[in-house]
Amino acid sequence: MRPAVSVIIPTYNRDRLLRRAIESVLNQSFDDFEVLVVDGARSESTRELIRSFGDGRLRYVPQRGKGIANARNLGVLKARGKFIAFLDDDDRWREDKLELQMEAFRELPGDYGLIYTAFTYYYLERGRILGIKHPRASGDVYGHMLRDNITGTSTIMVRRECFRRAGLFRESFPTCEDWDMWLRMAKLCRFGAIDEPLVDYSIHSGQFSFAKYLAGRYRMIEEHGDIRHDPRVLSYHLLQIGILKLFGGDRSGAKEILTAFRLNPTMRGNLSDVIRSLLDVRTKVYILKFLGRL
Repeated sequence: MRPAVSVIIPTYNRDRLLRRAIESVLNQSFDDFEVLVVDGARSESTRELIRSFGDGRLRYVPQRGKGIANARNLGVLKARGKFIAFLDDDDRWREDKLELQMEAFRELPGDYGLIYTAFTYYYLERGRILGIKHPRASGDVYGHMLRDNITGTSTIMVRRECFRRAGLFRESFPTCEDWDMWLRMAKLCRFGAIDEPLVDYSIHSGQFSFAKYLAGRYRMIEEHGDIRHDPRVLSYHLLQIGILKLFGGDRSGAKEILTAFRLNPTMRGNLSDVIRSLLDVRTKVYILKFLGRL
């Protein structure tokens, strides 16, 4: 019998954190699921860890180290559930996460294809919460997604059929492959939102590459004409990039800011959004990581 939900956990030589992630799934109040652990390291210790749980819902999927987008795609292709949920190996779920999302899908119209939730930024090395990221929008979220990734991948549950319509994660993206995926999906279906922090998104050292993140942002602009060809939206991206560059000590960020103002001299429709974005906990975390304080 097919499970209702397929949970996909990509991993790569992080058995201690992976154990925590798996336990948070096995402790769910909703239990009609399978868990696909996609192991990019093909590690015997990871295979043994999964065996040690003695739970037939856990499936070990070896992967040849082709990155997180490939791992998620492999999981999607092997998933048997009607719904797919994602969990990164360093994150964890609250025990009612799946139950609340399944309830939401039952209550919402059929054109809702994805549900995301609030989440905490959890500073793993000090065991404390840095802040909560709340959902910004629901329903037709495409306009919001053009400007910011308003979701968190470990919070998402999506109808499997949505991947048939939108395609898979694009493995050529250096980062932001999840943002690209959810933006494409937002063109095709409506998003539901649960304003409860049901996920701990872990922050820890060695996790973040500023250069790779910027490469992903530029790739988003390059691949999405609705960003590239709309002066206001493009201005918003360049203003954000420029400010983040300056915080990271890269003076070339001034050029992006100047270009942003050339595209939209009055910053109409942008300034309040950029200020809100800069005050957002996600930007705070990014800046602290850029400055080496996390």
